[in-house]
Amino acid sequence: SYVAAVVDENARINLTGAKTLAAAIDVLAIDALPLATAWGAGAPPRRIVDLGTGNGLPGVVAALFWPDAETILVERREKKARAVERCLARAGLARVGVVACDGRELLARRPDLAGAVDLVTVRAVGDIGPTTREAAPWLARGGRIVHWKAGALDAAELAAGRETARALGLRASPDVEFTLPSGATRRLVIFIAS
Repeated sequence: SYVAAVVDENARINLTGAKTLAAAIDVLAIDALPLATAWGAGAPPRRIVDLGTGNGLPGVVAALFWPDAETILVERREKKARAVERCLARAGLARVGVVACDGRELLARRPDLAGAVDLVTVRAVGDIGPTTREAAPWLARGGRIVHWKAGALDAAELAAGRETARALGLRASPDVEFTLPSGATRRLVIFIAS
């Protein structure tokens, strides 16, 4: 129901390039499902932040996987943030919050998140290095940053991202690679706070 709401809302504000529900399910919802593999076994995350949420995914999938977690969708564009709120309401997802700000402003708005986030999702926001640097102060010990990237990720971006992560005291976890029903390949690049 959330993806259907995104497709409907997309008629008023650009939330996705997918024009049909079937296409949106493929490129938005199915694309987010490997998040459970990226998290792994063990205790579920208690706090989740989706940086640059855009249309709310993969943050909404994280909220559905772990319904007891506090999930915060961060979107710098006010109009998109309000559209995501309408989609959440339509889908009945009341435990998911939206913060309309740039990720660099998040701790000023939510200082309680400093060192207290277990999972940060980053999809279609920017290069790995800068977004890792932005999100690292939010992470709790053992927290993870999961970046969605194309399967054919640029080697220089990956190397720079891994170097940034190391410099911030994060360790790389094995990437999770998968193929969507459309044939597109994806890679989840994962860093864990020590």
